[in-house]
Amino acid sequence: MDRRSSDTARRAGLIAVAVALAAALAAAGARLAGRASGGTLPPPSRRRTRAIRGRFRRSADQPYTCDCGARYRVSGTDRHRVYWPVAAPEDAPVMGDSCVECDAPLPGGRASRPA
Repeated sequence: MDRRSSDTARRAGLIAVAVALAAALAAAGARLAGRASGGTLPPPSRRRTRAIRGRFRRSADQPYTCDCGARYRVSGTDRHRVYWPVAAPEDAPVMGDSCVECDAPLPGGRASRPA
């Protein structure tokens, strides 16, 4: 194979790669334009919409009573559990991980459950 034919073959390969890349970019651009305009994607099914809403719905507060008798409202699960003294407003949760009356640790892991 002489030098001219190898240069021609290399040039043809580079052109083929450039054409394929241009086509891929055009397809991606068209898809993104369709999403931005609210076009081609089908709406989610009602069943899926309900499942998504249920995941983000606030769970009902659960009661917890410490061994010392202090009562709390509890929301969330596992390490995302938040405690409020029963009489405290919504914007005043317990800021630590221990009882405000006796300093006993409040349950916070998977193994423990509010009583």
